[in-house]
Order: sequence, then structure tokens, then C-alpha cells
Amino acid sequence: MPENEAADARPRLSRRGWILVIAGLTVLTAIAAWVGWQMASQPARWADVGFQVISPTEAEITFDVYLYTDDPVVCHVQALTVQFAEVGVGQVTVDPADGAEQRITLDIPTVEQATAATVRGCGPE
Repeated sequence: MPENEAADARPRLSRRGWILVIAGLTVLTAIAAWVGWQMASQPARWADVGFQVISPTEAEITFDVYLYTDDPVVCHVQALTVQFAEVGVGQVTVDPADGAEQRITLDIPTVEQATAATVRGCGPE
């Protein structure tokens, strides 16, 4: 069999196949646009910087907040044990008047020794 015939022996995509491919790509594009829109419409995003266990009854967390709104947002933090049990919580109000990007350090009172601290989320007051 000549080389050209072997190359042409591949099955071609049917009209129905092309329609399904185009429909699938359209759906994936719509989902990606929706996720992007949801993320862009958030009033703030945050990034954990670090934490320190001060004592068995206190942990300290440091995190960055990036504000995309002119209204204050409240950030909720939590202290966790090695089994991911929540042993302490805290919150702080972040005022955009202090800047669109802020580094915050917050003490979290705990009921037992924490092994981690993280930001649970930031949102409108």
C-alpha cells in the first residue's frame, strides 16, 4: 500500500462529530468565563503568609489581603490541630482606607495547642 493511501486511511470526523466537538468547546468556554467572572467579582482575596504558635492557648497568623471594593471586608481566621479540628477562631475588619493591599497579623485565642492557622475567608461585613 503506498504511503498516501495509508495517510488517507484515517477515519474522518463526521458532521455529527464536528457538531459535538464545537458544542463541547462552547460549553467549556462558557464554564471558564463563568468561573472567571465569579472570581473577578469577589470583594477581596487573601494569601496566608505564616503562623506562629505563641502558647497552648494562643496562635498568631499573618496574611495578606487584596481589596477590590471601597467597602470594608471582614476576614475570618481559624486555628487548627494536627487532625484539622478547629481550636480557635478570630476575625478582623479590613478597611480599604488603609490601602488596597494590606499585611495583617492577628492573635487567635485557642482552647488547646494549635498546629496551624489559616484564613477561612474574607467577605463583606
